[in-house]
Amino acid sequence: MGKQDIIHASYDGQSNLEHIKSPAEIRAMYVKSCAEYKKLMQQRVDPREQRVMLYAEIHVLAWILGKSEQQMQRDISV
Repeated sequence: MGKQDIIHASYDGQSNLEHIKSPAEIRAMYVKSCAEYKKLMQQRVDPREQRVMLYAEIHVLAWILGKSEQQMQRDISV
């Protein structure tokens, strides 16, 4: 098996990249992330790293959905 065979064997016409999500999928991810963030904030321990990562994800999803910073803050407030 040569170099070209390996290249063609690994590329079967499908990309390993994810496809663009639909607005409904993004909205569902946003709602789920907000619920996870609220649940995380109600715990007695402070998982700072997880909280920061989840907040960043929510911030990006809110930006994609066209939500303002204030609306995002309202959505994640406990």
